[in-house]
Amino acid sequence: MIDTHAHLDMLPPELFEATIKCLEHGDCPEGVEIPLSAVITVGCDKEEIPKALSIANKYEKVWAAIGYHPYEADKVSDADIGELKSLAEGEDKVVAIGECGLDYYRDYASKENQWKIFERQLEVAKELGLPVVVHSRDADEDTVAILKNSGVERGVIHCFTGTEKLLKGALDIGFYISLSGIVTYKNAKDLQEFAKKIPLDRLLVETDSPYLAPVPKRGKKNMPPYVFFTLKFLSELLNVPLPMLDRITTTNAVRLFDINPF
Repeated sequence: MIDTHAHLDMLPPELFEATIKCLEHGDCPEGVEIPLSAVITVGCDKEEIPKALSIANKYEKVWAAIGYHPYEADKVSDADIGELKSLAEGEDKVVAIGECGLDYYRDYASKENQWKIFERQLEVAKELGLPVVVHSRDADEDTVAILKNSGVERGVIHCFTGTEKLLKGALDIGFYISLSGIVTYKNAKDLQEFAKKIPLDRLLVETDSPYLAPVPKRGKKNMPPYVFFTLKFLSELLNVPLPMLDRITTTNAVRLFDINPF
């Protein structure tokens, strides 16, 4: 079981400790029936990137994705992109660029700068041969267009809550689709129908900890072991035995991020 997207540096100390116990010793919180094999921790601003790298370098089964969230686009310089590339080249534990992308839901950065910083990070990923972790909110058409134009063929749409256009566009490029705890919510019927359209060999699961805790933990702080509840829900939704879906999603994560947590 691999949580492909978490912000470990944001976890309260007790949830961080519980995550490491589950990851390193198989001692998981009550109700979590499968231990974690790995976590991809994500650093997506100037403060979070060094924290993500520090955690990944400290724990054997933690890897890092680093990049700039679209909220940060107005603050990111060419020098920042150069430093990002140097870090990604120089750190063995960096396995992806991101999360990067477009977000039109919040007006935190201009569209022009979001496009520019997204495109620059895609260039870095392509030059280094790394996958990209893509954030897209209310920007599906532009996200697909920029991805297709970039020539990047490895990546994941993280925390997918999008449209048919984003789903089909990403799959056509060769991307994976990652589902979070949102898919377990009663009001997520459209997302549950989209989940049925994702080929099993392109499906990933994530927590986006400390946000978006799945049912039955909704309303609480999220942590990587709780990815189990999303996995279990999808097992029932897709009518795939839980051990089989665990193997499939774990294999997919290992393949995309080129990690060996075993």
